[in-house]
Amino acid sequence: MSIPDFGRAEYVEPRVIEGEVVGSPLRRGPENTLPIALIYGLLAAILGSIGYGLVASMGFMISIVAIGIGWLVARAMMTATGGVGGTPFQIAAVVLTYLSVSLGNLVHPLWGLYRQGVPLGRLLGSPYLLKYLVAGPFMELNGGINGILGLLILFFGLRTAWKMAAGSPGFGNARGPRMSPFGPR
Repeated sequence: MSIPDFGRAEYVEPRVIEGEVVGSPLRRGPENTLPIALIYGLLAAILGSIGYGLVASMGFMISIVAIGIGWLVARAMMTATGGVGGTPFQIAAVVLTYLSVSLGNLVHPLWGLYRQGVPLGRLLGSPYLLKYLVAGPFMELNGGINGILGLLILFFGLRTAWKMAAGSPGFGNARGPRMSPFGPR
């Protein structure tokens, strides 16, 4: 064992343990990756609501798309952060997934109103739009068993977003767990 020489500094390479750099001052944490994850998640949510709206406008009411939206939003957020997740990311993923599905449900009724000659600019600031955006999935409960099933499937979509946004140290890495809408593979 040698006695350390405090008069001279030596550079030591940071050690890598299973994809995580130990001792690096440039480690990415939740505090500086959340904004970029929100941007990626918002773009995925917009894409998901467009897809949901297209499926609904074709006459299909396939609520299972909500699970795909949850997966898409969380996957985009985790891609943006390299797998850094946690409670703020999970909350953001769930909220974005919920709003995406609600907005996707809203596309079909808005299109019907537009075809009847109602100017959409007048609807965009209305309380009806806000109410439907926030409570839209619960308003489907009037549809009987289909409404209940739709809400249950939305729950699974939100659950998917929550679980994936928890983070994974090997995300995007060939050695790490691969996530599907139904959990790790």
